[in-house]
Amino acid sequence: MDEVERAFRELQFEIAYLQKKGTEFQDWFATIMEKRYPGDFIRVRPWGNVGDRKNDGYVRSERWLFQVYAPNEMSAKDAISKIDEDFKGALPYWKQYFDTWIFMHNSRIGLGPDVTAKLLEFDGAKPPAVVPWGFEELRRVVFELAPAELASLFGPGPGRVDMVNLGLESLSPVLDQIAAMEPNPDPDLRPPPADKIDRNMLSEHVEILLKAGMSRADLVKKYFRVQPGKRDEIAESFRRRYDEVHRDGLSPDEIFADLQRHATGDGVPPPPRQSAALAVLAYFFEECDIFERDVTDGGVA
Repeated sequence: MDEVERAFRELQFEIAYLQKKGTEFQDWFATIMEKRYPGDFIRVRPWGNVGDRKNDGYVRSERWLFQVYAPNEMSAKDAISKIDEDFKGALPYWKQYFDTWIFMHNSRIGLGPDVTAKLLEFDGAKPPAVVPWGFEELRRVVFELAPAELASLFGPGPGRVDMVNLGLESLSPVLDQIAAMEPNPDPDLRPPPADKIDRNMLSEHVEILLKAGMSRADLVKKYFRVQPGKRDEIAESFRRRYDEVHRDGLSPDEIFADLQRHATGDGVPPPPRQSAALAVLAYFFEECDIFERDVTDGGVA
């Protein structure tokens, strides 16, 4: 996996982790674990009136038992009550089978102090050990997967070869799709500042993707020389979409991923189309049609 594909996969993982909630997150977690531990991880689902007996998944070889949570969606009191109920409720049924009880959560910003104290309390009275898993722990599991499994989980992704092989025939459909919007009333043609990526708090993964896109932004310029009328229409399309998702409070990386989808359309686009979208995004990023040139009053991209 080259650095372009790795950056693309890192961004896909980050966006999925941030956006999946509740049962969707639990199912996604189980799918990841099945791919990483085939024949070893057991997905447990509620069954009749016995439920899942406080077991959301189990790895036999490691003797890990998982319980999956969304702690930021609960009050501290409710989260602590559920942890207490789930941990103690699992022991009568599973104690002989597990050595580690893993609190798998979907909080990107960390756990509250009350939840942390409860986990430390249980861990201090081991066995079993009590361990929290969050973004970084699950990310490490994901990137232990083989490329074919990553493609199965996320769909196809572009690499450096796709960027090198990108031609106008791949770029044109992306631009054609975006072009059906209103014209740009007042284009801002100033060059972007050197620290624009930092100012917008975009991740290293997005920076790699933008740099890869810049390697073929010349194709976008060539396209607009052939069809100059489309430049303003497409720029305005991106600006309008950027303003919408920015107002919705998405993180900078989430905004970037949304603009990728805006360029490629619905479904799972093939790598050439994704590469074309990166070239288009890099062009408009450089032209300051998307993301902020200056960040003031605490705002971000």
